[in-house]
Amino acid sequence: MVVRRSLLRLMTGMASSLLLMAGLMYLVERTGSEVNLAMVFESLKAIPPEVLWLYTLIVIANTLARAVRYRVLVDTRTGAPKTRFVPLLVVTAVRNMVVDLLPARIGELVFVGMLKRACATPVASGLAAVALSLLLDIVVLIPVLVGVTLLPLTGPALREGSLPAALLVTLLSVFAVFVLWPGLRVLVRWFQTIGADRPWMRRPVAFLADISDALNQCRHAGTLGRALAITVVIRVLKYGGLVLLFFAVLSGPGLQGSTAAVTDVVAALVASEVGASLPIPTLMSFGAYEAGGAAALGLLGYPLALALLVLLTVHIASQILDYAIGGICLVVFFLISPSGADHRRRENASVSAPSGGRWGHAGLAALALVLAAGLLVYQLDRVRSVRSQVAPPAGASTTPQAASVKMPNGVQGWVVWSSNRYGNHDILRMRLQDRHISPLTDHPHTETFPRISPDGRAIVFMRSRQPWVSLRDLVNWDVYLLDLKTGREHLLAEYAGAPTWSTDGKSVFFQRRGVEFVERDLSTGKERVLFRSAEKGLPAGVTLYEPSLSADRKQLAVTLRGSRRMTAILDATGTLRETGDGCHLTWAPEDRFVYWISKGGVMQNQVYRREGGGGAAVPWLDLPAPFSHEYFPKLNRDGRYLVLGASAGGHEHDVADYEIFLWPVGEPADQALRLTFHSGNDNWPDIFTE
Repeated sequence: MVVRRSLLRLMTGMASSLLLMAGLMYLVERTGSEVNLAMVFESLKAIPPEVLWLYTLIVIANTLARAVRYRVLVDTRTGAPKTRFVPLLVVTAVRNMVVDLLPARIGELVFVGMLKRACATPVASGLAAVALSLLLDIVVLIPVLVGVTLLPLTGPALREGSLPAALLVTLLSVFAVFVLWPGLRVLVRWFQTIGADRPWMRRPVAFLADISDALNQCRHAGTLGRALAITVVIRVLKYGGLVLLFFAVLSGPGLQGSTAAVTDVVAALVASEVGASLPIPTLMSFGAYEAGGAAALGLLGYPLALALLVLLTVHIASQILDYAIGGICLVVFFLISPSGADHRRRENASVSAPSGGRWGHAGLAALALVLAAGLLVYQLDRVRSVRSQVAPPAGASTTPQAASVKMPNGVQGWVVWSSNRYGNHDILRMRLQDRHISPLTDHPHTETFPRISPDGRAIVFMRSRQPWVSLRDLVNWDVYLLDLKTGREHLLAEYAGAPTWSTDGKSVFFQRRGVEFVERDLSTGKERVLFRSAEKGLPAGVTLYEPSLSADRKQLAVTLRGSRRMTAILDATGTLRETGDGCHLTWAPEDRFVYWISKGGVMQNQVYRREGGGGAAVPWLDLPAPFSHEYFPKLNRDGRYLVLGASAGGHEHDVADYEIFLWPVGEPADQALRLTFHSGNDNWPDIFTE
């Protein structure tokens, strides 16, 4: 029965958390924003080690302060021995782990039970200590809220909301004080009066009387003042550590440039704690925690998507540490706490015959879990086009390492690519002879996907219609042509992207709004749609990523997303041949083969090729670690050199730290030359050889 009840709670909590997260995703989607969930993992990895160590020390100090406060509140019993501190500290660390497992802080009851077992503390005293701790946590917020109201550095929205919140917290504290002292004592006396001739009420009334006595002992022993001072330390440590984590995440990849006031962050963290304390059956407060904090930041004027992303990352990071410390202390608890026949008898008594009603409830909880998971998956699919809220950080140069790079004998030419090393994504060019880098564009909008004309005199590229647009957005781009001799730019096509050249250099191809593949004649300026979603063999509802037309203009190699997910070749007859999964499917010169990126290799990515567009897929290039997450492969015109990007683990194309590599085709993978040495984002290279 214990197992079944735990399973029921687990499934119910998971279902509630998934439903809340799905609801938050829906609200974000309604604002027109996107949640970069892929960046949660990237942000977690990017938290500096020194920040993690400092946060760990803060959590340990906070746990010590909580243990001291519990000892002050528990050791008010007349004639009782002092509580041993080490077992109390262990139990407190476990409490930090389990407090959010059940809603409305019911997880505190686990602490009371463990305190009785490890420290022989009566349950009534443990409950009194927990109740007083919660009351003190609330009371200490009153001067904070009043101070925010009077602080001129805070924003108007926070000042206007803090005074009503302070009044509400004050009323709540007064009510709690009344309930804990005269109210509980009056309630005990009334129960004693009406239960004098009711034997079944004697034990519950005696238990309430014990709690009332414990609360009165704390008040008369003069310990509340000391406990309040310790509570101030606990709150400062807790919110100080979470603020540290918050700003560490906010300065991570894809988020750098976002700002937040410390007072606003503290208000959001308090709101998150309130949300986690609500009687909602979540798992580890996921969903409720994010909802509370995101609501507060939203009211303060911050983007909802950004608030949700940062709070989710902070929540995961803090829970990982809490559960790591709590799990260790839980093992220690079972080693130091007494066990005997009485415990074993109670455990055996809890195992009983299956209950049909319980299993019925478990079935409903399982159904709710499945439905909630399905809803979350659906909502995640709606925001699966993962976009950063702001441009990634520019990073820093590591150019001293570039001196060791030696070009292959006889190679002459240059490489172009998109890089944000100068503040935003511009098109850069590197001469292979001396690795000199010069910018070709300088524009406040994002510029990427440069492609060199067959004669090397011009490039086409795509420029965002807003200062920052993710590469996963296939719509908000325009295609430009840049004359390399004069430096003049010319707008070729609006709402267009992924441009490529015809083999004779007389036309430029591009995708428009993700659903059309268009040819533009450079001499006449006329456009012609060659392929369109739901026509000529393309499935309905697909989007076209990086389409590549064969040299004979008869076959289109394309990565499909949307209603179908594959890499495929579409021929002139409308036959669609799937080449596999992956992305970046491209024709080699003279249509000798197609090559693309798919799963496999050292870091689960490598370059594949398929001869003539048919036959078996063959692994072609897998760079050695650490830079072995390959993307953006592009051959030069004679097929002798391949340029590509590779990261040491990051995935997002316009956010992660990709470096540009040059590989002499046919050489061992470790002969690939690293061309760029910069912690910013470098993507979509192309090469021209003379």
